[in-house]
Amino acid sequence: MSTLLVEICLGTSCHLMGSQDIIDAIESLPPDKRGKIDLRGVTCLKTCRKGPNARINGVVLSEMTPERTLAVIEDNLP
Repeated sequence: MSTLLVEICLGTSCHLMGSQDIIDAIESLPPDKRGKIDLRGVTCLKTCRKGPNARINGVVLSEMTPERTLAVIEDNLP
């Protein structure tokens, strides 16, 4: 089964701007969706001033919110 790689920046700047809220939102997805996501934490995506940042399917996305992240995930789920 293929999965969607979702990496959330856990660096200090992104953490202070809400990266944990994004992780919590992903973790709260129903099991059928959550099981299709390979969720990983990364230390920095090099765009600290525009955090919180995420990389989904290799694309770095900035100024993420839980809602925006879930929408991108929904559009990219296998």
